[in-house]
Amino acid sequence: MKYSNRQKILIVDDEPLNISIVAEILNHEYDLLVATNGEKALQIVSLDPKPDLILLDIMMPGMNGFEVAKRLKEIPETFQIPIIFLTAKHDSESIIKGFEAGAVDFVSKPFQKEELLARIKNTLQMFNLKNALNRALEKSQKYAKTVESQMVLIDKNIIISHTDLAGKITEVSDAFCKISGYKKEQIIGKMHRVLRHPDMPASLFVKLWETISRGDTWQGEIKNRSKNGSFYWVDTLIYPIVDDLGNHIGYTSISQNITDKKRVEEISVTDQLTQLHNRMYLESSFAKEIKRAKRYHHLFAVIMIDIDHFKEVNDTYGHDVGDNVLVSISQILSENIRETDILGRWGGEEFLIICPHTSSLEAYNLAEKLRVSIETHPIDVIGYKSCSFGVSVFDLNDETFKEVLKHSDEALYVAKKSGRNRVVEYKG
Repeated sequence: MKYSNRQKILIVDDEPLNISIVAEILNHEYDLLVATNGEKALQIVSLDPKPDLILLDIMMPGMNGFEVAKRLKEIPETFQIPIIFLTAKHDSESIIKGFEAGAVDFVSKPFQKEELLARIKNTLQMFNLKNALNRALEKSQKYAKTVESQMVLIDKNIIISHTDLAGKITEVSDAFCKISGYKKEQIIGKMHRVLRHPDMPASLFVKLWETISRGDTWQGEIKNRSKNGSFYWVDTLIYPIVDDLGNHIGYTSISQNITDKKRVEEISVTDQLTQLHNRMYLESSFAKEIKRAKRYHHLFAVIMIDIDHFKEVNDTYGHDVGDNVLVSISQILSENIRETDILGRWGGEEFLIICPHTSSLEAYNLAEKLRVSIETHPIDVIGYKSCSFGVSVFDLNDETFKEVLKHSDEALYVAKKSGRNRVVEYKG
């Protein structure tokens, strides 16, 4: 049997018309395989030769695209095959779910021919380079000449840096310079901390150094700051460099730019008007705090906040002024909470603060501080505004965030009914 040298792409879609459109675009450059459902796709990839890339629809009868991707990533023989979701679903939740299932990219329907070809080409090129690099690293002595022949492509496309044992940079790739904004002569001799973004916790780097110092490989996501002050995210692998005698002589870092993926994740948990956490993020944080509280038997408090007579602002001045009130109060809250507190917009004119390791008295004092800060802060056009606060503390009998929230909501109701612009603590 004669095999083609062209790369193979598997198209998975339950609509024959969609398959026909994609096939017409790709068949001039690639060999194509076709599946009209998830089960058939899994059968095809179980055979050899396997596809080099999979274009996968999300909405399919039976097994959907997310389930197919997850199954493929669970199988050692197929987890390395890159998956691009080719779908009409392009909301933030679907995109995040797709990345979690193992996708490397999304192409939204309807798409441009040039966009589809470019994304496929870039994905295949990156995975070819990555695979070539992994093979070279595993057999570096035996295939030294092969590694050298790949260095030009690797230098341009892979974010690589080498350091000595103290962490001082000794060499970087062109791709490293491009993403960081530093020239080689500006970064060589420096420590990686010159790139460290203030958002990254110091504990992460302590753990990183503990891992590589004992000769193990460390992998994780890092937010860096480029020379011009902007930020970027990388998925980084750091491992020790060993000489012929087995002695550690330095470290190598290989990174992949994941900035776009992280931005999508951030958008999905951020309220676009106030830039606070949104309801989805708060619900997730509730679940985590409840688990932590039940495990370690510690308290956490919840503060619910409602802007007094907010409807009057919209009715009198219009929604633009109302939006400005929301943004102004969001800023006041952000500037006066503690570093460990989790603040978000619950919806409409309501805000929520989750306060880990906080007693009822501490939460009440914080709410009172916030109340005074808001009522004494002038806001453009309207002058001054006040808020009502409901405070409660987690009860070990509470099982869900709705039960925890109910107590704060009841306290807030009392605050509003008893005159507004006050803090009321739930008494049970």
